[in-house]
Amino acid sequence: MEQLDLNQIRTFVKLVQSGSFTKAAEVLKQPKSRVSRRLSALEKDLGVQLIYRTTRQFQLTEMGRIYYERARGLIEGLETLTGEVSESTAEISGVIRVTASDDMGVKHLPLIVDEFTRQYPRVRFDLYLTQAYVDLVKESVDVGIRIGNLKDSSLRARKIGTVRNLLVASPGFLERYRVGEDLTKLAAAPFLGLTQQPKLEVVRSSDGKRLTLKTNPIVTANNPEMLLNLARLGKGYAFVPEFLCKDELRDGRMVQIHKNLRGDEVSVSLVSPDTKETSQKVKRFMDFAYKRLKEVYFA
Repeated sequence: MEQLDLNQIRTFVKLVQSGSFTKAAEVLKQPKSRVSRRLSALEKDLGVQLIYRTTRQFQLTEMGRIYYERARGLIEGLETLTGEVSESTAEISGVIRVTASDDMGVKHLPLIVDEFTRQYPRVRFDLYLTQAYVDLVKESVDVGIRIGNLKDSSLRARKIGTVRNLLVASPGFLERYRVGEDLTKLAAAPFLGLTQQPKLEVVRSSDGKRLTLKTNPIVTANNPEMLLNLARLGKGYAFVPEFLCKDELRDGRMVQIHKNLRGDEVSVSLVSPDTKETSQKVKRFMDFAYKRLKEVYFA
């Protein structure tokens, strides 16, 4: 086998990530014909077919999928290395991989990413939003925003603030159901519940007693922001993080009910793998994100 061309490998990786020859050509700033030629040349050098082509789309072969998984790490590593080498100059560059829960990420990351890339236009972001736990080291993630107690001692953590869940409903919903402070009426009213929390457990502020409330769930979802959107439409009351509904409570679109009942107060932290090789771009982003999150959302 002849010596492989890294440009061919990078073209293949970007093609898979883009999802089409047209989009890959835009990302690579190359003619679509060159993307096709480089892919064909790579397949010829390897002696295997990497994708099945059709007129409008393509599908990875089994060998293509395996090759992509390995090649992606190689190309991203080279891009990161290139960025790190250039860090001796004033401008930083490269990819920063960030993970957060769906609700936290959608609410907080757009402003931070926008401001950071305005300051450092050669930095790119790979954002991974999920309600599931992500192993930062195993998944090669640079930065995470974590809610709750940190159990992984291999992470470097900076506490941003705390968050708690509140019971909220729309004014229209309260007008129809008039639950007031009556827990019996609340139990019969439509509830919008979190899939991973089948029981509605709250803490009574007056005495710190923990209570499990009876509910009548009409919709469950694994995303708190979805529940808030439904609650805003008057479909039911919800138990959602305070940071999600702060603006709605302030302008009257939502109302906090049973103010004496709240969720546990849990920490929100900015975390990164505790390694000596942390790049300058990740350090700068950690400092920037910490400051902005404290100022804007957890002041």
